[in-house]
Amino acid sequence: MPGIEKLLSSEGLALLQQVESVAESQSSLKLIDELRKNGHDPELISQVLTQAKLRNKAKAKFGEFANQLLYTQDGLEQATRLGVAAHHAGIFRAAGVNSITDLGCGIGSDALAFAAAGFEVTAVERDIETAAIASFNLAVFENAKVLAEDASQVELTTQALWFDPARRDLEHQGEKHKVVGPEDFSPSLNWVFQTARTRISGVKLGPAFPKELIPDDAKAIWVTHNRDLVELTLWFGFDQLAKFNVLQIAEESHTFSADEILNAEVGELRAYLYEPDAGLIRSGLMGNLAKELGIHTVSPGIAYLSSDQVIDSPWLRGYEVLEVLNLDEKKIAAWCKERGVGVLEIKKRGVDITPEQLRPKLKLKGAGTATLILTKIGDARRALFCKPIR
Repeated sequence: MPGIEKLLSSEGLALLQQVESVAESQSSLKLIDELRKNGHDPELISQVLTQAKLRNKAKAKFGEFANQLLYTQDGLEQATRLGVAAHHAGIFRAAGVNSITDLGCGIGSDALAFAAAGFEVTAVERDIETAAIASFNLAVFENAKVLAEDASQVELTTQALWFDPARRDLEHQGEKHKVVGPEDFSPSLNWVFQTARTRISGVKLGPAFPKELIPDDAKAIWVTHNRDLVELTLWFGFDQLAKFNVLQIAEESHTFSADEILNAEVGELRAYLYEPDAGLIRSGLMGNLAKELGIHTVSPGIAYLSSDQVIDSPWLRGYEVLEVLNLDEKKIAAWCKERGVGVLEIKKRGVDITPEQLRPKLKLKGAGTATLILTKIGDARRALFCKPIR
């Protein structure tokens, strides 16, 4: 464990606290020079500065608790956000379990939520360095332990299981690998799903996981956190859940559920356009919401909805349509120039143009603001100038 033993020593942790208090006011080079002059080991300095940077980055996921934890770069990227991990713990709590094995715990973000909820937690991590960091992060909980072992080799004795299989480092020759299969995960999803069926279980996957690979006996939940689509979880042994679910976690949380996926009707563009929550789009439940609200999409396969009336829904971000143009750069630029638009939000779906390509060509200038939505209306490419409803 290069550097980890030194980092976890009393000297390493004290130095980390010292570095955090001055890191923002000094350049890295100056700080490194001072630490070396004070006789600190260069390897430890590197580890401490890396942790200080990771802790600062971790605030987006862990908030005020970020500086109480240690990280690896990969572990932080894959770690569950604090509010989402609490949701996982809540599902298990509602099922009445009292013990969980976290198979593939990483730095321990979900295990922390499980332990805080009072479960007896066994956290398993194959990578020795990451397991050591998870042990540090979970050390305050007497009801949690970490095993540095292969998940597929651990004896399972708890009531519930939590899986966080890692994507393998895929090296494919020629054309970019696009199709994800069970063998692309470690442990293999075939093993994960088979083992998950032995007791109450949850499986964390990326939100883009193909729906066709979701087992028939699993219940699916797509999760958005502050409008970011962050994960898909599959749940085994939870008969009370609908087949398809979307959870929206923000200042207020909302759930939308259905046992079958419905297609939205296609109609004409009306006075208002709506952008559905990313979880509704990815799950396919956008059509279910459209039918429930009596609204429609504007083109087959395009994830925008439209109506004649203003609709207030936590699942929709609404826009009043001000003007509809052909998708022509010169016409778009002329519209912006005439109105003095200097700040332009650009969104797009279903058209082969990117905001980064279009923006410099418009030569925006002025104090005005607008929202431009590039999309298909029927079969035609259109530019919609809009005003956010709220």
